[in-house]
Amino acid sequence: MRRRWLWAWLLTWWVMGSVLAQTPPAPPPQEEELFLEVIVNGEATGLVMRFTRGKTSGLRSSVQNLRDIELDPKLFGVEGKEEFDLDDIKGLAYTYDAARQTIALRVDDALRAPLTVSSRTVRKAGKASVTPGVVLNYDAFSVLGQNRSTSITNEVRYFNSAGVLTSTGIINYSPQLRQFVRFDTAWVHSDPDTMETWQVGDFISSSLPWSRSLRMGGVQWKRSFDLRPDLLTFPAAALSGSAVVPSAVSLYINGVRQVETAVPSGPFVVNQVAGINGAGQATLVTRDAAGRAISTTLPLYVDTRMLAEGLTDYSYELGVLRRRYTTDSFGYARTPVASASLRRGLSDTLTLEAHGEGGSGLLNGGAGMLWRLGQAGVVSASLAASGGSGETARRGAQATLGYQYLSPRFSIDLQSQRASANYSDLGTLEGAAVLRASDRINFNLSLFAGQGLGLSAISVRSPEAPPARVVAASYTATLGRRLFLSVSAFRDARDAKARGVFFSVSGTFGDRISANASRSRQADARSTTVTLARSADYGGGFGWGLQTVNTNGSALRQAQATYLGNYGQVTAYLQDTGNQRTSSVDVAGALVLMDGSVHAARQVGAGFALVSTDGVGGVPVLQENQVIGKTGASGYLLVPNLNAYVTNQVDIDPSSLPLDARISSTGQGVVPARLSGVLVRFPVETYEAASVILHDAGGQPLGAGIEVLHVESGATTVVGYDGMAFIDHLQALNHLRLTIEGKPCLIEFRYEAVKGNAMPVLGPYRCQGGQ
Repeated sequence: MRRRWLWAWLLTWWVMGSVLAQTPPAPPPQEEELFLEVIVNGEATGLVMRFTRGKTSGLRSSVQNLRDIELDPKLFGVEGKEEFDLDDIKGLAYTYDAARQTIALRVDDALRAPLTVSSRTVRKAGKASVTPGVVLNYDAFSVLGQNRSTSITNEVRYFNSAGVLTSTGIINYSPQLRQFVRFDTAWVHSDPDTMETWQVGDFISSSLPWSRSLRMGGVQWKRSFDLRPDLLTFPAAALSGSAVVPSAVSLYINGVRQVETAVPSGPFVVNQVAGINGAGQATLVTRDAAGRAISTTLPLYVDTRMLAEGLTDYSYELGVLRRRYTTDSFGYARTPVASASLRRGLSDTLTLEAHGEGGSGLLNGGAGMLWRLGQAGVVSASLAASGGSGETARRGAQATLGYQYLSPRFSIDLQSQRASANYSDLGTLEGAAVLRASDRINFNLSLFAGQGLGLSAISVRSPEAPPARVVAASYTATLGRRLFLSVSAFRDARDAKARGVFFSVSGTFGDRISANASRSRQADARSTTVTLARSADYGGGFGWGLQTVNTNGSALRQAQATYLGNYGQVTAYLQDTGNQRTSSVDVAGALVLMDGSVHAARQVGAGFALVSTDGVGGVPVLQENQVIGKTGASGYLLVPNLNAYVTNQVDIDPSSLPLDARISSTGQGVVPARLSGVLVRFPVETYEAASVILHDAGGQPLGAGIEVLHVESGATTVVGYDGMAFIDHLQALNHLRLTIEGKPCLIEFRYEAVKGNAMPVLGPYRCQGGQ
């Protein structure tokens, strides 16, 4: 029996094992798909995103979810993946609310890219445009009477998209002298993208604070940071912080608010902190979760002489030296020379400099640096040497050492230079000796109530003049809101007769009136000057000036009257010395050839615009919301002084346009190139429109809503009440096509514009059957 039960038991287990072996295994736990509203650091994003959750694991998210809520996958270390576990990310925590179907993410600042806020409000650079043209700037000064004479300085400038050709000179005309002297002639090509300028012709060679520049004729290639006015070239501070909740961030520099902006929660960076030169204090104000203001104060030191890290400034010249500049039109040396200067921002605390030049058997080269000592100021130093084979190119050396510290309360500037007796550069070839020794000490102190005190000492030793040691002191004060006081005195320690004192009180009053009274004494000369003047309004008008000067009992009285208009400036002078009375007149302006016509204008500066209103005169033109003048009878006005390579706002005031005029735009952003002009056209069209009364064939007004096609313009309109329709772009002969009760009909009528009646009422006209 026992054996039978044992075999039965084994058979049962074998059968059950076989059945179980054929049964498929249980499926693995399935992932749960969740669609949750996402909250990041307490802020609702308004987004519903997909997450997954396993039976035994936490939540998983797609990498795209990070991008959608403006988080960088690189900072999370999941770039290149499709999904990741939220529990695996260090610095990330979350709370899942199953009842509300929300997920609240808490992200550390280290996982969030900081919001960048610029503290500068400078206008951004724009793409410059150029309209080819020619400019003649002139300034003619004539002395009238018996000793008559005239001097006319002039600049002729041709410009197009390839560059600017400019030439300057002066004409002297009198009974004793008739002469023209050319100053400079050059072709200049600038590229804002590379910030480089090529100049062929006359130019001034590059230099550094410890080298000298000279006038040359030849080729110059240089870096021009002024082609990018929005670029900050010196090292500027960047302040970082974090906002717990969305709030306003305020930045104060030396107590003056520079930035006020809203930021979301999380980290932020305020960069390009400018507005100071020297030591300053930056205060960053944010708010915590309770709404309390939290301020962080940091010291700053900015030196605008330095270059920001990574920036390079350079200039290279090849040519010949210019001689007798103001008296000889073509006075050039025969031997070629070369010059080069280089500056590099190695870091925000160190700027390196180098300069080299050579020619006529002379070689000169040196290096220098600007080193910022944290918040303690900037040290400058340089060392240069000369040599060569020429008689004037003797071997020598020059060294400079300086220190500068600037702060709102006080500043100090120390500079010392020493050169050996044989040190020479290109300037010595033209007879300009190098200073053998030069020392400078400047100290300025800001006192209370707008007062200031300055002390300085200068020592100079030159082979061409006696040595000098000058000590000077100055005091300035603001007296109320409109008066300014200045007192200064100096004395040469080596020459008791070289001394003087100066006293001045100046002020400004309403309606552009200014006054100045000064008293000075230098050696044996005593002088008293009183001036009262009113400047002409920038938009045009009259100005005047009165002045009296008494020097050692000899009186000079002068009166002047100025008129500033659209076509230039005229100033008349009258002088009386007691024994003699003289008069003179000065006329300054420009002639501009653009858009196929010649226009008289004020003197043209670095960039300008020629505004055209298509022949409509008397239209006010505004530059940066300030009236500059009105268009002339030909419909043109030249806006003379615009900033190159940035957007300048130029508008017209349409209120003075005729009633039958219309214009698509009243303002444009203008970006001129340097020394060039651009045509700004405001097309003024004349309304050729009328309200036309339409009747059917029986003479009854058409019903409202019927569509009307003006055949000549192709425009469609609809009939209004009483059968009236507004038709624009009318021609001398006009045709209207309509469909009435499924049948086409045609209206034909003539139109003649009447001045002063911009939109007349015409008709009624009957609609006749036709195709």
